[in-house]
Amino acid sequence: MEINIYQINLDRDRDGLAFVSHDLVNAKQGSPGINPQLYDKVFEGEVTADTLEDIYRIFNLEHPEGYTGRSLSVSDIVEVVDSEQVPPGTYYCDSIGFKEVSFDASQIPENLKPEKITVVMVEPGKLARVAEIGTSLEELQKTVGGWIEAYYPFEEQVCIVCNDEGKINHMDLNRAIRGEDGEIIDIIAGPFFICDCSTDRFGSLGKEQLDKYVNQYRLPERFLWDGGEITAVPFEPIKESRDR
Repeated sequence: MEINIYQINLDRDRDGLAFVSHDLVNAKQGSPGINPQLYDKVFEGEVTADTLEDIYRIFNLEHPEGYTGRSLSVSDIVEVVDSEQVPPGTYYCDSIGFKEVSFDASQIPENLKPEKITVVMVEPGKLARVAEIGTSLEELQKTVGGWIEAYYPFEEQVCIVCNDEGKINHMDLNRAIRGEDGEIIDIIAGPFFICDCSTDRFGSLGKEQLDKYVNQYRLPERFLWDGGEITAVPFEPIKESRDR
């Protein structure tokens, strides 16, 4: 079967239409029909499948080579280009089965610049720095090296986004998180970034916030067990020689 698969780009999904059943789309977006401008093409090619349910299984369990999207889910569009068993057309992955819909793939944006946010990037053994990162789920996961978790240790609407399994996976210890009294309340394992969380989406920090958190987490730390307590010791990382 020759197919294309389209998924909603979460950066463009202002009405929260990703993972929504077909019956609720019109009500949430305030207009009828599927909006192709929300979608990206994430797969184009041939797969060994006889039915749309086969497609659902393959793109949940096997992820063929060249597939760049999430596991197939509600709100995704499967376009059947050529098949002996399934009539050519575009099919909405619904909460139960698939629903044939009108979908003009020519309206999909092809050259949109990916949305980026400005954050403080903090990595084990390195100085904290200002960085621009992408906001798609795949890019956020790449930044922290796995599943993301938001952590809210600050009074202002700023959060730490780290690897949800950093400690379980024995990633390098990074920085200590301290309470108001300066006592260590947690230690982040693996890389993390600090960003704005004043809305339902991660956002850029302001200039003063960037300066504040770069300074606060500037130096990497080593962790020692001292007298029954864990102590965090800041250190200057060794600069690599350019002459190597």
